[in-house]
Amino acid sequence: MNIKIKIVALCMLVSTFVLAQSYSDAFLFSNNQQLGTARSAGMSNAFGALGADMSGIYINPAGLGVYQSVDFSFSLGINGTDVTNYYGSNKTVTSSDANLNLTSLGLVFPIAIEANSSDWRRTNLGLTYNTTNIFNSSSIVQGYGEGSLVDPFYNFAYGNSLASLNSFYEYGAFQTDLIDLEVDENTGEWIDNGEYFREVSSGQDQYKVTDISGKMNEFNISYAGSYKEKLYLGASLGILGVEYVKSSYYVEDNFDDNNTTVQSFNYAENQYTSGSGINFKVGAILKATNSLRLGLAWHSPSLLNLKDEYETSLNVFHSLADSAYSYSYLSPYGIYEYTVKTPMKVVASAALVLNKSIVLSADIEVVDYTEMELKGDIEDSQIFTTQNDLIQSKYTQVFNTRLAAEVNLSPILLRAGYSNSGSPIAEYEMSDPTAEIYTDVLESYSFGIGKRSEFRYLDLAFVFSEQSKTDWLYNSNFATPIKSIESRFDIVFTMGWKFN
Repeated sequence: MNIKIKIVALCMLVSTFVLAQSYSDAFLFSNNQQLGTARSAGMSNAFGALGADMSGIYINPAGLGVYQSVDFSFSLGINGTDVTNYYGSNKTVTSSDANLNLTSLGLVFPIAIEANSSDWRRTNLGLTYNTTNIFNSSSIVQGYGEGSLVDPFYNFAYGNSLASLNSFYEYGAFQTDLIDLEVDENTGEWIDNGEYFREVSSGQDQYKVTDISGKMNEFNISYAGSYKEKLYLGASLGILGVEYVKSSYYVEDNFDDNNTTVQSFNYAENQYTSGSGINFKVGAILKATNSLRLGLAWHSPSLLNLKDEYETSLNVFHSLADSAYSYSYLSPYGIYEYTVKTPMKVVASAALVLNKSIVLSADIEVVDYTEMELKGDIEDSQIFTTQNDLIQSKYTQVFNTRLAAEVNLSPILLRAGYSNSGSPIAEYEMSDPTAEIYTDVLESYSFGIGKRSEFRYLDLAFVFSEQSKTDWLYNSNFATPIKSIESRFDIVFTMGWKFN
């Protein structure tokens, strides 16, 4: 299970542990990339000051107050991902299968409509569902490496007795003769004094394939009102769901070391994470003039209760004196429950509505990833304290920007948008401090078209996103950085109905 191993690989202070989560887990479940409705997606989700959209309610619940009738809509999305990896002189491109998701579903209805003489013209209730993250990628890395997975196996074992070795990681290396103890010549028994030697030196071909699937979603119960059709105030309670599946398969063979019995080995990790959570949002939209709208929203931290289920396996193939043999190791089946607190968000928005024919919109979202926090069993408190300290040092505050335009050619509407999500990474740890680090900025471009009638609307959007980032085959203290470029497309279709 990759998450359980990361804490050993990335935190050199802790070489043995029962179970623990790493700081990268906190970011994985804090980094939402909402898709939502086709109208919102076509405008890169720059919807904080506009409202009257099921995804806009997720961004700023005050947008619920803009609705003037009963509204129901659903949205379906198809997405696919290409991952290009550069490892040394090798380039590999992997495409994931396109999958279909329900990206948005919502019902809005007025619960109080007052006479025009009342300052509060109406209050609305909204029940909305939005997919906030889609995990769907396949990745292949291959090439020749000077380092080896045996390096961290050996380093984390050294100085520890057999009983202290991590049963999901280096203990399997001992059981399959990738690392070994000295043997007492008199008794023939292992000398269990924490001193190990490795059965193979580094320098070999490497190959790794990783498959990821799953999603995060949020169901919101929202309440908002309209004050003189000038000020809209809203709040929402969010109930979150998480499902994440990751499987990886790593191989080393064709060793430069001619003295080793090891011919090849493979190491597999399987992880399934599920859970739920809760958050709260408040927001306001002000019609400053007939054309200018200003929005402000605050998203509370989400509290996620998660459960990991995981296992690892290691198969090593040996040859000695023309005799082939092999060893296999399967870890215990691990289960661990823990909590993640995501950072709060502040979204400031502005929109210009010109003659009801052109809309220009912009959002700026501020997220401080140093506010993330992990918690687990009390006996693991020291491990989580270390990981939370790493969150403070490795992440930073980011400003995410979203820009969009919509042109009304009644009954047809054309849309376009751009978004830029800043890099949350403040620091990397690597064995080679001069190695190149690749940006984690995520850029997205979107285009959309819609058709409106009195009681029905149809929308279609296309979104292209690309992100370059640094990855590793295994522990960053031992492995060479990989440049990984993830390119993703999303096609979203929305159908909705209005009822007076």
